[in-house]
Amino acid sequence: MKKYYEFRKSDYLYSLIISVAILTLYALGQWLIATGLLILFAMMIIYLNALDTYKKKRWEKFVIDLITKMRESIVHTIEKTSVPIVLIRDDGEIIWYNQESLNLFDKKNHNFRLEEITPGNKEEILSLHESGYVEAKINTKEYHIMVIPVDHAADEFEEHLRVLVFNDISLIKEAETKRSCVMSVEVDNYSDLLASIDTEKKPFLLAEIENFIYAYGHEMKAMVRKYEASKFMMVVPEYFVNEQVRKKFQVLDSIKSIDHGNTLEPTLSIGIGKGGDSPEENQNLSKAAKELALGRGGDQVVIKTPEHLSFYGGSSKEIEKKSRVRSRVVSNVLKDIIEDSHKIYIMGHKNPDMDCFGAAVGIKVIARGLGKKAMILNEEPFVNILPVYNKFMEVSEYKEDIISVQRALAKIKPQDTLIIVDVHANNYVLDQSVIEKFEKIVIIDHHRRTPDQITGAMLSYIETYASSTSELVTELIQYVFEKPEMSILEAEALFAGIRVDTKSFNFKTGVRTFEAASFLKRQGARTVEVREMFASDLKSFNLKSEIIRNAEIIDKIAIAKVYDTEDILVSAQAADELSNFKDINGAFVLTAQDNDIIINGRSIKELNVQLILEELGGGGHMTMAGARLADISMDEAYEKLYEAINKHRKEESNL
Repeated sequence: MKKYYEFRKSDYLYSLIISVAILTLYALGQWLIATGLLILFAMMIIYLNALDTYKKKRWEKFVIDLITKMRESIVHTIEKTSVPIVLIRDDGEIIWYNQESLNLFDKKNHNFRLEEITPGNKEEILSLHESGYVEAKINTKEYHIMVIPVDHAADEFEEHLRVLVFNDISLIKEAETKRSCVMSVEVDNYSDLLASIDTEKKPFLLAEIENFIYAYGHEMKAMVRKYEASKFMMVVPEYFVNEQVRKKFQVLDSIKSIDHGNTLEPTLSIGIGKGGDSPEENQNLSKAAKELALGRGGDQVVIKTPEHLSFYGGSSKEIEKKSRVRSRVVSNVLKDIIEDSHKIYIMGHKNPDMDCFGAAVGIKVIARGLGKKAMILNEEPFVNILPVYNKFMEVSEYKEDIISVQRALAKIKPQDTLIIVDVHANNYVLDQSVIEKFEKIVIIDHHRRTPDQITGAMLSYIETYASSTSELVTELIQYVFEKPEMSILEAEALFAGIRVDTKSFNFKTGVRTFEAASFLKRQGARTVEVREMFASDLKSFNLKSEIIRNAEIIDKIAIAKVYDTEDILVSAQAADELSNFKDINGAFVLTAQDNDIIINGRSIKELNVQLILEELGGGGHMTMAGARLADISMDEAYEKLYEAINKHRKEESNL
């Protein structure tokens, strides 16, 4: 409803009609009537205008009174509210505060300065030029401080102010401490650790490790239960888990100081489940997280929520397992699976290398020995295996049984089995659509576990200690058959797979690696023939030398860019060579291929290239990893790599 009179369109219309009527009367000579009507019309206009002015003034007075009352009410409410509110200048001086704000001051005598309330957060608050939040502990309470910048200007004066609203979140923090997570803890390589110490010292070592874990749980106010010799379960308040995250889980390094003459350092694999709807769900999350930590080589913490994963640690090299019990068990299970299958399909990763192809050949040897037909899936590009691939294509059996993915999809039957070798990540497997066709899947791999791992496998044999998948498959062959039927070429393919991943037996080799190589030698593998498979021509040597020459050295890390190459293997070889140089801790070679950038990472020292390239969606091992970045320029890929390196170094320095 209108609060004062104002002219409407109809009023103007009526005024126009009256004016026309007066003019008409004057035209007709009715001077007296026209003049009287004109005077009356003028008096009406004056009256309506006065009424309009009067009503406007009354309305304005009403609005001003209302705003004044509202302002007084708001100021009164702010002054009396239970939420502390203060107004500060750029230098931290408090120029206005409400009554509740007095409780923020620790002392009764104060100069009304921000640093008297929260000295540790003054710089952070004053640095905010847009609305934001700061958490601070004031006296005994936790506060969530909302910072609202206000620019005030009057004539030539201008001042930048900030309104601070202190929300007490102490109860929320207290509730957070009562919210529980489940932590699964396992001592890595427990049996090997005990084997590394004299018998009379074992009880002291075990007692100190157990006391260490119980003390760690006590520090976090956790309930601790030991359910196996090397396994513990804890129920921990989430607040203390968050504290451990901020400290980067220093427990991983602390336990390594336990020394009773043991030649191996004790390490822990910890899986934490949090954010679940129930303790049971958190327990399942923690178990899955711990298995992932173990699969990535141990000595690390994995936090798993229903939405995502977080990794901490993982800087220790894998330790070779001396016990062969698991290999024997896996060989028996694998034998049963193959015997119950109609046909076997073997698949590796994209752009297969010698380890991938050698392992696939080894699985075919097992299947053939058990009387089953086995097919190896292969697709271009396979330049890395071209020398040995050409030799196998001269053998009629392999010429028939190495098939494309398209041919395989047309032949697969429900009773067939898929065996995946040298890969367990969905993103790197040769073809994901093949996996969906099988009910029975087996995975054999030696890479550290990734979050993107293939699920639903009836047998998963992933051993990160192994030098190569070819080594694992060679062991399985020995346990399945007393006298395997293996050609010299097949033995050489497995030997070549081990040789490539160990860099000619110079890297990540253990007793079991040499025993596998020795077995293959007895089967007829010729080292000279294998060496010739990797012999490079003069052109490749020159290309590799050019990559090394153009490498950029930044803080003991070599980074090279390759814009055009016909052989991606040259880039990997160049990364290997760069990592071998003195005073270089790691090497990365970025290679353009179509619209993608392939990154090869190598290290023989303390730099963990796996953790760095995992940031870019890749994976591998501590000293040998790779990644593929799709639809990206060389400069963009370089920036992403550089950011990942800096992030890794920052996290390492905070440990």
